[in-house]
Amino acid sequence: MAARNVSAPELHARARSIFAALGLPESDADVTADHLVEADLRGHASHGVIRIPTYITAIRAGQINPRPSIRIVRDEGGQCVVDGDRAIGQLAAFRANEIAIARGLEHGMAGVALRNSTHAGAMAYYPIRAIAHGLIGWAATNAGINMTPTGGTKKLVGNNPFAMAVPTNREWPMVLDMATSVVAGGKLDVARSKGESIPLGWARDAEGRPTTDPLAARAGSLEPVGGPKGYGMALMLDVLAGVLSGGRFGGGLGGPGSAQFFWTIDVTRYMPLPDFKARMDEMVDQIHASPLAPGVDRVYVPGEIEWLSQSRRLREGIPMEESVLASLDAVERELKV
Repeated sequence: MAARNVSAPELHARARSIFAALGLPESDADVTADHLVEADLRGHASHGVIRIPTYITAIRAGQINPRPSIRIVRDEGGQCVVDGDRAIGQLAAFRANEIAIARGLEHGMAGVALRNSTHAGAMAYYPIRAIAHGLIGWAATNAGINMTPTGGTKKLVGNNPFAMAVPTNREWPMVLDMATSVVAGGKLDVARSKGESIPLGWARDAEGRPTTDPLAARAGSLEPVGGPKGYGMALMLDVLAGVLSGGRFGGGLGGPGSAQFFWTIDVTRYMPLPDFKARMDEMVDQIHASPLAPGVDRVYVPGEIEWLSQSRRLREGIPMEESVLASLDAVERELKV
């Protein structure tokens, strides 16, 4: 399907205007748009502006609150519980992550649990903000149930993603962002928007058969990464995001509701930040110096490919499928923005 490049500022302005027209305050619309466009810049279209129609549906159904009162409901210093008041997840998670950053700097380490939230987008967005403060950042979310437990036939587990970002001296941090399924569920939507099939091994249909049809996969279940290991990771991440926060978890997740957990570590409580960054650079150099397998021209560390994508797309624009742009056009006409 055809695609054309759109500049990041243009895409951001369009997304911000849409969210403002839906009732979000300007600052909240700006945060949400920034998150979605950064996902597109980093090459993760599954968590970019393609999500906007889904969020519109949830706002109109009363599942997402466009003007929430996000607040701390339990404060123990370095540990907090935040209620998101059904805010759009990118906003609720941004606010909780800001608390984790501030408390991490104050206490050396902080864990902030967020409940009553909604889909919070690409997890890397949050720990990347922590590294600007000399912190190691970590974030996790639970997701709507879309995987079966190993050996089971009923969907009871989400493909709960997590991300971690670590500061370095380079232009880019080391960032790991992954779902606990073979691929994120949004990849199915991207394939569908392009009219493409999906590879075998990504998902099963409703009868439990391996499928290459993204629509059948949405009706079925995702495959956990590493089989029982991915299932086990997903379950433990839901302990932090869902159980510990007092929010919804496991089979109790339905609709847009979800919960998140944010963890920050102040590097300077262990060693001077320049020393840590130098050691990180040494680690990266070791990986880059690895002998190459046949047919491979470079070894990357986590987050490097996304940084290269972001740098290129900031210069050249973000390739957007015409079907996605057409859906934005339709939304803008309806909202008169």
